[in-house]
Amino acid sequence: MISLRTDLPWSGDSASRFIPWLVAIMVFLGTLAVSGVAVFDTILSGWSKAVTGTVTVQIPALPADSEQEANQARTDRAVKALKDLPSVEGVRVLANTEIDALLAPWLGERAAASDLPLPDLIDVTLVDGSTATIEALRSAVTTVVHDAIIDDHRLWFEHLIDLTEGFRLLTIGVALIVTTALALTIVYATRASLAEFKEVISVLHLTGARDAYVATQFAKRTLSAAFKGSAGGLVAGAFALFAIGLLARNVESGFLPDIGLSLGFWVLPPLVSLFAATLATVTAFITVLSTLRSMV
Repeated sequence: MISLRTDLPWSGDSASRFIPWLVAIMVFLGTLAVSGVAVFDTILSGWSKAVTGTVTVQIPALPADSEQEANQARTDRAVKALKDLPSVEGVRVLANTEIDALLAPWLGERAAASDLPLPDLIDVTLVDGSTATIEALRSAVTTVVHDAIIDDHRLWFEHLIDLTEGFRLLTIGVALIVTTALALTIVYATRASLAEFKEVISVLHLTGARDAYVATQFAKRTLSAAFKGSAGGLVAGAFALFAIGLLARNVESGFLPDIGLSLGFWVLPPLVSLFAATLATVTAFITVLSTLRSMV
């Protein structure tokens, strides 16, 4: 065990009293930032797996109810045309229950697909590494069904990636700013403490104490304060994540993919807490050592 006992009378050190609060805030914000990055990565990965290599074909329904057989024939022709393409791996017509599930986030659970003139939806899976273009698929389908609509998920997904990546970079930027602010404030607080203990440090030097020893005393003091603050910030961050998780459960699953967070996600907050305490301690040690050596 590392002893945190020091030989300096810290009871009169007013400059370092707010270090625990500062570290707590840094850990709280850092926990939210790194957790946000992990969640964004999970969401992007889920969306990417869901849409990569897939295309949806819509076969609009004919207006008259008497045309039900004609609607089925149109869908069958489109399915056959798609299956004949070498770049297509699988073709599946969505059932009415699946269409209802897709509409539920917008129209409610009680919305009946049979009451609306909904198109038939064909889920098309492309062969891995296929170089087929959407235009080739559109040409093949519209040849047999002239008003068919091809939905390329990659178009909106690319814009979604840009938006989510922007939020991801923003959270990283927040973490970097908070880290820098913590280091600068520790430097200021440590220099203020040095001024308060100037006479005590002079006595220690007269008794043979080296600069490294004095710097270690300040580092131990900062480490003790930083651990208290990091523990408080970690608890506050955990409560915040728990509350956000409860709110996220109320969001319809049609909007967001299921977020299954790995073990690595839950390791991140304690690592942030440990990093904050380490950063504060190392910053205090280097500040004291460099300041004392510059005074020689």
